[in-house]
Amino acid sequence: MNNQLSNISTQYRKFSKGQYIEHTQFNEFLDFFEDQDRLSRVMLQGVGIVCGLKPKPVYKDRLLKSIQLSQGAALTTDGDLLTLNKTNKVSEELYVSDLKTINIDQKEYTHFKVYDNFKAKYPAFYDKEKQIELWELATDLEKNSDFQSIENLSNLEDKYLLLYLENYEKEVKPCRGVDCDNHGIQQIRNLKVLVTTADGIKYILEKDKIQPHPLFLKDILKDEKLERVIVDHLISEQGIDKSFSSDDLKKMYFSVLKKNGYGKSVFAKINAISQIIGMPNIDHRIFETKLKECLTQPIGFQYAYDIVKDLTSTYSEITALLPKAFSKCFPDLVSFPKHVMLGKLTSKIQLDPYRHQFYNSPVLDDDKAGQKIRLLISRFAQQAKSFRYSFGFEDKAEIKITPSQKLNSLSNKAIPFYYEVSEEFLKTWSFDKTSNRSSKENLGYDTDLLSSDAHIQKPINFNIDGNSFYNIEGHQGMNYQEAFQGIKKIRDEQQLGFDIMLLSFAELVRNKDLSKAYFNEYVENHSGLEHFHGVEKGGTFVMVYEMNGRETNIIADFSLPYICCTPKVKINLSLPSTTICAKADRIPFTVFPFNGVVTADVDPEFNGGVELVNGLYFFNPQLVSSELHGQEITFSVNGSPTNCSIKVITQPKVKIDVTSIAYPEGTSIETTVNFHISGDNAADYQYSWDFLGNGSFITLNPDAKGNIRYTFYNLYPKRIPTITVNVISDGCTQTEIISDWYEEVPIVINSIQFPEGGDCCEGVAR
Repeated sequence: MNNQLSNISTQYRKFSKGQYIEHTQFNEFLDFFEDQDRLSRVMLQGVGIVCGLKPKPVYKDRLLKSIQLSQGAALTTDGDLLTLNKTNKVSEELYVSDLKTINIDQKEYTHFKVYDNFKAKYPAFYDKEKQIELWELATDLEKNSDFQSIENLSNLEDKYLLLYLENYEKEVKPCRGVDCDNHGIQQIRNLKVLVTTADGIKYILEKDKIQPHPLFLKDILKDEKLERVIVDHLISEQGIDKSFSSDDLKKMYFSVLKKNGYGKSVFAKINAISQIIGMPNIDHRIFETKLKECLTQPIGFQYAYDIVKDLTSTYSEITALLPKAFSKCFPDLVSFPKHVMLGKLTSKIQLDPYRHQFYNSPVLDDDKAGQKIRLLISRFAQQAKSFRYSFGFEDKAEIKITPSQKLNSLSNKAIPFYYEVSEEFLKTWSFDKTSNRSSKENLGYDTDLLSSDAHIQKPINFNIDGNSFYNIEGHQGMNYQEAFQGIKKIRDEQQLGFDIMLLSFAELVRNKDLSKAYFNEYVENHSGLEHFHGVEKGGTFVMVYEMNGRETNIIADFSLPYICCTPKVKINLSLPSTTICAKADRIPFTVFPFNGVVTADVDPEFNGGVELVNGLYFFNPQLVSSELHGQEITFSVNGSPTNCSIKVITQPKVKIDVTSIAYPEGTSIETTVNFHISGDNAADYQYSWDFLGNGSFITLNPDAKGNIRYTFYNLYPKRIPTITVNVISDGCTQTEIISDWYEEVPIVINSIQFPEGGDCCEGVAR
């Protein structure tokens, strides 16, 4: 038996009026248009079962009474359109086919007989020269004496159904008489419903190059799920009094990933699909090594869990598309040219590998499911290859909040920061964006290769109504206070709808910071903590910190799907002044709420001057580290920043010397004194002088060289005033006392003249 499309007619002849036509010319004409019709069906529509044709065994008293087969349509790879039919009219004319109708809902087959395909010799039914086991089914109207009741069909669990178009040529006997116009080679086309065994159907399937499809692999559509890491189990299994550490959290993730085989089963299924569609395998061993290395890091072990969850999500996207991916650009024409498989008689599964699906032409594939599957497999490979995580990488990271999605497929989410983004990676992340040549418009942590448009580089600054989740990344390994303030700053500036909590593995004694809690107590009281490398809108982002040597760093993060549990209270803090001397006495804070915890926003290495005395907070400038002198120090209450600030001023240290004095001469009454001021930053201070010692001060500042001149009038040597100088610097005052600065000038008598006859004591000194 030759298939119609095994040799395709590519040309035909037109006939002229009155022309004598030979049978070869006329058949050439028919063959061309029939071939074009068949090719159009196969290439532009598809092959396989279009709809219906579903078998259903009917039992009575536990005995098989019939096999119902619903009406439907199927296309073979030879372009035959198959539908169930029944005889509508029996022809009375010799060698003319009976007329059929397809206006039926179903056919009920009640009898069977052994089927011999000797007339057609259909290759799919023959193993070398031996025909596989086949039985033909018939209805009550179609049966004859060769058929027996269907009740006698044994071993139903080993029976598979076929719809077969028996096609062969029947030579009509030579005509007797003059008129032979109604004679010729009759083309027999009988539609048969056949039954075969498991061995028979497997042999048929071996020759079928179309039906082997990823969809029919064992458990291929079975969902792959990654076990949840439930933090609450730490408390429920080991008790609230147990002291936990980052190692306990790490063990939970390690246990889940080890049980999962580090994604081994997902890799196996992806590779099985890849092999069928002609894509390269992905090495699981390299990926597993990466994960194990990540799990040895002091932080970031949660991201090993994230990448396996991402790969599982990619696999879910693939399996969701597989049923829509029965698309063949050029179906193999000899796979099932005259038959379609209808499946196992007693099959209870929805997708039977022994039942032909419909492999539609790409022209009808609106969703491009096949292309999507290939791109998703490429993305799977890129994800496994591009996963990066190390302590050093995290140490160089900066905090970023990127809008994303909570429930959508991975394709619609922002790219997490634990992927090393490349051009190739971007092209596989989203099929829709790649198809529209906008792969650089994905959102993600790493924006170096993304579009330079502001809404891609800084998406949090633009409309995020369509986003239900925030990726929060770059904080693990950071000092917990810096991480808290960094995330809080972005949240407050952008008015994002989530709260932040800090959890300590160590118990917090007399903790009044409402943004902090003891890990054990918080986990016990607030169930539902899970790691999502971010938080959903209206949720709480929870960071866990641990002391590591001298550092207190974030080692893990979780989230709750609700706000918990920082009450929204008004925060206020004030001091009596905004500057203070380094040697001044402490001054009180005014705190609201009254039991709020006051902290200085300074480097942990330095002392910010906050002092708690008898339950009250003071600012003590004498405690402030000298490195902070002259800088503005700000403060927080319960971890929330306030507008309160103060600057500690270093006490001035200057020296004032009397360098020279010009005493009065002759009739002069002026005494001029020259002073010199020296010391660090001496020119930056204000100088207030009390020259007369009567409490009356005047401001007199030195010149560029540090010199000051002052003139006294009618200075009486017996009452020389003590000079007081106040050196003033932003509220700090240094008082200098200058005494014994005046040196009385002695009277020198060179000669004495006495008048003649006068008293010696009445002489005049000269």
